[in-house]
Amino acid sequence: MKTFKQLMRCDGSTGRLTYQRNVALLAVGKAAVDLLTLVLVPATDAGVVALSWLNPFVLVAPWLNGAMPLAVCLSTFAFFAGLVWNSVHRLRDAGTVHWLGLLAAVPFVNLPAAVVMALLPTRRHTVWDLV
Repeated sequence: MKTFKQLMRCDGSTGRLTYQRNVALLAVGKAAVDLLTLVLVPATDAGVVALSWLNPFVLVAPWLNGAMPLAVCLSTFAFFAGLVWNSVHRLRDAGTVHWLGLLAAVPFVNLPAAVVMALLPTRRHTVWDLV
């Protein structure tokens, strides 16, 4: 039986295809919650929900005013938390500075950063990595 660590691939690095799969699954989950909320709560501003994909902080004021459903805010938080988690592990696998994965949470920089991270090649390991 596989452990939780093996299922979540928490070994400290995420390969290119695993990163692309994880980001796609996160995006599908957030899109499903957003679309379902837009259908069930017609008073929800679709423009703000669409902008939240690039800038999650636009949801704060409408949520505090009671104009934004909590489900959209929670799905956005889960999406960006998962994106940053996977980005840090992806950059560690690529052999670059892994804290740059925080760029996945910076408004309007997150989309180009995620595309670059998805295309970075995996770092080749050598014998000198053991020293």
